Amino acid sequence: MISCSSTKLEVPITEGEELKILYDQAISLVSKKDFIDAAIIFEDIERQYPYSKWAAKSQLMSAYCYYKSQFYDESLNSLDRFISLHPASKDIGYAYYLKSLNYFYQIEDVERDQSMTEVALNSFQNIINKYPDTSFANDAKGKIDILNDRLAAKEMEVARYYQFSKNWISAINRYNTVLDKYKTSIYTAEALHRLVEIYYSLGLIKESEKYASTLGYNFPDSEWYKKSYEIVNSSS
Repeated sequence: MISCSSTKLEVPITEGEELKILYDQAISLVSKKDFIDAAIIFEDIERQYPYSKWAAKSQLMSAYCYYKSQFYDESLNSLDRFISLHPASKDIGYAYYLKSLNYFYQIEDVERDQSMTEVALNSFQNIINKYPDTSFANDAKGKIDILNDRLAAKEMEVARYYQFSKNWISAINRYNTVLDKYKTSIYTAEALHRLVEIYYSLGLIKESEKYASTLGYNFPDSEWYKKSYEIVNSSS
């Protein structure tokens, strides 16, 4: 008699099952903070199976992994592909938000060119306009406050240089830019005080007093108001 084997026949792994295995491997690497190796697997899934449901997920995850590794160009490339191919995705808001974060964390010191700051600012503002009722928009508002402080800081740096070089008109214009564009920044009180200094130096006492009054009304407890108060009262 021929005995029947108890060994079960193996069922070939389907493409969907294989993709799920690969995707889970990459997610496991993410959980271990092994972002680069994870990104490589995600990109392999996207490249080898571009029409599968896992391709879009992998594009977004590779962008996230590159972002966490500070490979900002690679992250932005993945995000641009995702946005171009999946504009109606439920994750499109997150994709734009992640783009904004890529810009945000590339910003140089305030002494350097601030063009990336402007890009990040516009990108976060776009998030607020397009997705106003999301957690992304709430975080974008906080990031915009930080960016406005950076841009105001740059204006203040240039304005101080002009002021101490006695280039009064240029200094006044720069300080007024801070008051007009970045009035909620941490530099508003100082900008008002510097205008008090300049107008007092020019002998324009009424103008000096006007800015001192504005400073006192809005920032009565600030050190800048105390300094301005001493200046305008020294003439009386």
